[in-house]
Amino acid sequence: MSDEFASPEEAADASGTEDFGTWFDREFDATDVATGGQASVIVDAPPIVAEHGAEPGAAPTAPPATPGLLTRVGRRVFRRPVAWWNRPWSTQRIVQVLVTSAILVATTVVMMMVVHLNPLSPNSDLVFDRTTPTGGDMGAHVWAPAYLRDNLLSHFQLSGWTMDWYGGLPIYRFYMVIPALAIVALDVILPYGVAFKLVAVSGLVLFPLACWAFGRLANFRHPIPELFAVASLCFLLDESYSIYGGNVKSTMAGEYSFSIALTLAVLGLGLLAHGLRTGRFRVWAAVVLSLAAVSHGIVLIFVAVSATILCLVWLDRRRLVYALTTGLTVLLLSAWWVGPFLFGHEYMTDMKYGFRPEGAADSFWDMFFPLAAPLDFLITALAVIGFLAMILRRNLTGTAIGLTNLAFVALVYLTRDSLPGIGLLWNPRLLPFVYLTRYLLMVIGALELITWLVNVAKDRRASTELTVYEGAVAAGVITLSCLAVFGWMYETLPFGGRVTSGDSSVYAWGPLRKGPDSGRAVADGWTRYNMLGYEGRPKYPEYSDLVTTMGEIGEQDGCGRALWENNSANGEYGTTMSLMLLPHWTDGCIASMEGLFFEASGTTPYHFLTAAAMSESSSNPVRQLRYVNNDAAIGVQHMHDLGVRYLMVRTDKAKAQARAQDELTLITTSGPWEIYELRGASIVEPLTVQPVVVERRGGDQRERNLEVGTSWFQRQEDWAAVPADDGPPEWQRIPVEIDLAARVGEPGDRSRNVDYVVPAEPIVPVPLDPVTVSNVDVEEQSISFEVDQIGVPVLVRVSYFPTWKVEGANGPYRVAPNFMVVVPTSNEVKLTYSKTPLDWFF
Repeated sequence: MSDEFASPEEAADASGTEDFGTWFDREFDATDVATGGQASVIVDAPPIVAEHGAEPGAAPTAPPATPGLLTRVGRRVFRRPVAWWNRPWSTQRIVQVLVTSAILVATTVVMMMVVHLNPLSPNSDLVFDRTTPTGGDMGAHVWAPAYLRDNLLSHFQLSGWTMDWYGGLPIYRFYMVIPALAIVALDVILPYGVAFKLVAVSGLVLFPLACWAFGRLANFRHPIPELFAVASLCFLLDESYSIYGGNVKSTMAGEYSFSIALTLAVLGLGLLAHGLRTGRFRVWAAVVLSLAAVSHGIVLIFVAVSATILCLVWLDRRRLVYALTTGLTVLLLSAWWVGPFLFGHEYMTDMKYGFRPEGAADSFWDMFFPLAAPLDFLITALAVIGFLAMILRRNLTGTAIGLTNLAFVALVYLTRDSLPGIGLLWNPRLLPFVYLTRYLLMVIGALELITWLVNVAKDRRASTELTVYEGAVAAGVITLSCLAVFGWMYETLPFGGRVTSGDSSVYAWGPLRKGPDSGRAVADGWTRYNMLGYEGRPKYPEYSDLVTTMGEIGEQDGCGRALWENNSANGEYGTTMSLMLLPHWTDGCIASMEGLFFEASGTTPYHFLTAAAMSESSSNPVRQLRYVNNDAAIGVQHMHDLGVRYLMVRTDKAKAQARAQDELTLITTSGPWEIYELRGASIVEPLTVQPVVVERRGGDQRERNLEVGTSWFQRQEDWAAVPADDGPPEWQRIPVEIDLAARVGEPGDRSRNVDYVVPAEPIVPVPLDPVTVSNVDVEEQSISFEVDQIGVPVLVRVSYFPTWKVEGANGPYRVAPNFMVVVPTSNEVKLTYSKTPLDWFF
């Protein structure tokens, strides 16, 4: 079916003042299929008749009383569905509704089974169990919505500051708050863990419905919208990747905001496609697309690219106005989050993940075609057929899907060096959009292939569309074929089972057998693991005892930051990130130096350098740093420089290293853990030598600061004073230069290390008068203290961010590694995290 080329104004004139209910009636009218998509407009207003007993020409009686608000709302809600139900049920309409209902129910139920959501059967449901979800990043994501609920919303804030991770970071400035708000809203009526799990799986469960709605709104012929729901299931159950986003495995790894954003994006693109065709839904399209954009930054790229392509393929003079006004509205509605993100990325951490393909064993071919070769060939061949069919049928939205696929294939290649000027993008994160659009084109291609075969058999023109009955059969064949593949993956096909093949047991279905190395699909196992929660892990009593012990230490000895040994055995608690929840379980008293929001703090690299030194084997996730592993003598100095008070180690080697350090005092043990306190650890401390200001250098300022920070942090013997980004005029200004003798790898090499820099001129140390700091009070978004004399710089070991403001002092100035220095002008000093004019603008 070709798209209608009516302008928005012409379409609006044709439909009068059509509202959503009228559109719903029209779109579901049985004549939509019979007439090739030219749906009639249903007019359900009753005829005007004279009142009973009134004579013609008689004076009108008083109008009836206006119904109340609830009555009018009820009529509005139920009037259209009732009218839709009461229309004649032709055979064609029954078939169409049955196909739609069957496919939507089947795809949704499959997803509910995979994520173990079954509220009608408590024995098989895990989502409504009162557990705290775990698994991968999700086990650490638990902290953030609770922090939003307890510390930000009570102050009417959607974003702010937290001291809980990395010595302080801006929360929900660089990460997405909309899914967290949904969790907090559900938490009003449900236990927190249940609310979290429901929101986490919502994007997956609703995605088939969103893809179907996209097809309906975009006016694809029946049964293409229904097949889009099937394509969504293929995408969600694709197990070729587990972290890029969108599918079940990625969602369970912690990318639940991605799946929610993608569901909103697909729905929003459907509304946009409908608006470009009819001139309507401008506000709804803008609202939904903006929600998708602010729900995940990677999906924001998908929204921008796909919406632009969609508008371009539909573009004419009249639609240009619709596209520009809708786009401007999306921009304005999302600017409150996108603006601060774009203008604050200089203070984030680039994890330097590099790009794919990585190494000789990897290739773009492996990235674009990650499945078994026969399956990749079939999917791609059908997708090509679908794309060509959309072009030949002049279906503009279908053509846009194909162009979007090609655009993201190109972007995966072009973004190998990340986003220009921003960085922070790992190019495989764009692959899900390639896979999704290919699956959508695949089902179109499968339908077109069946259509061509039927037309050949019936001696009809190749472009003739299937009848409603033929379309139902085709939809059934395609759907059952996909379900059979899923049944094979999950080894649940009827009459299938395991048989002995040589020395191993393999799954067989009739004559088909899996290879001995082919296992069962694992997506439902991942969801089961996550939904059972921390409480469902065998080691939960040990974990509970540990966090309880840390809470008691905080009450008895004082709150503070804790650094815990990074070790794979921590995964026994549910995830290797389980101890990131220390502030969650201790009400913020014990902060975890390591947190999930790696990129949100400029202090992140220095934490991981410290964790490596205090751990037997650390993950060392920030690439290109010069890690020193399992050397507590170095680690203790790093802990002091970061203001870390407590150390938690579990391996024998790390314990031996900790016991050898005089500065560490053993407090207690808990299970396999030994817990130490670092004597003299402090957050606020007077400096003994005046800082020096490093002159600004060109290039990526994030990299320039990392070079200075790591040079001071790891080689303090080169620095007679702590380096600062800025400071009072009396502070010495010095240039720095790269220490070429210590360089490892050349710029651009994937295996290089961050350069060390050294002062290019001698530093003249300026000793400072002794100062006593007292009454230090560290709150979540403020630090206050008193000094016994003014004018002497004081170091505040809290992550620097330009929104920090100070009263009673000059500054704050950013100093290595990523902290702040203030120069008191009063005996009482208070730093407060606030908003800049840029924040107020957005």
